[in-house]
Amino acid sequence: MHGTMSSISVAGMLRLLCSFGRSGELLIDSGRIKGKIVIDSGNIVSATAERTLFKTSGLRDTVVQLLLALEEGSFSFIELAPRNEKPSGIGIEDVILESAREIWKNPGNSVNIRDLIFPEDEVLRTTRLAAGREITVSFQADEWNLLAAFNGDSDIGTVLEDSGIERGKAEIILYGLTSAGLLRRLRFKIPELSKIAREELGNIGAAIVDSEFIRQKFDRKKMGMKNFVSLLNGLEASISEITGRTRAKVIIEKMWAATK
Repeated sequence: MHGTMSSISVAGMLRLLCSFGRSGELLIDSGRIKGKIVIDSGNIVSATAERTLFKTSGLRDTVVQLLLALEEGSFSFIELAPRNEKPSGIGIEDVILESAREIWKNPGNSVNIRDLIFPEDEVLRTTRLAAGREITVSFQADEWNLLAAFNGDSDIGTVLEDSGIERGKAEIILYGLTSAGLLRRLRFKIPELSKIAREELGNIGAAIVDSEFIRQKFDRKKMGMKNFVSLLNGLEASISEITGRTRAKVIIEKMWAATK
């Protein structure tokens, strides 16, 4: 999987990979920040950084630094076989919230956070965890209160206005909560995948999309981001068999961009 930071945040992608239980290396390069995070069966096991905004100390600090890669850049995920490595104990949701706090502490080090959150007319609600799922997260008061304010009724603009939290900070907290998967979107824009595939590959492209929907048994009207990522992974594999990996990545990036 390969993408640009203008289509999805590194934090959001890492969380999705962990929730899917994937194993491999997430490579990150945004210019000022460069490194990789290694996960094994959905658990963070190690991380290294070639460039960071400031000196890191320890694994958790390195992961937080890499999640601050918000400006223009790219990431890619190299899938590897599970190696049953010892988990680091770092909770992905917790470390994402910590990275959002760092953005608030050092606003000059990030892009406009509004480019990374949903439009104000979107409606969000708290995410329900799957049976047997456990997460460990340390909340600050403003983070918890904003999370609790999203009940699926009011849009984002109304919730932020009524929160009593300074607007810039509220937007950064919202970025952290959505990237961590603690809030989910009630209305998710599914791009016209068949149209994009047809433009790139002709009728065979549209057929590949239809076949992948059938294979994964998704309801197009109820598909969420997790399903969408799984669908794109399947499409990339199928398209690669026809066009090669490089061309397939270009097509998948166009599909990512169309979700905005």
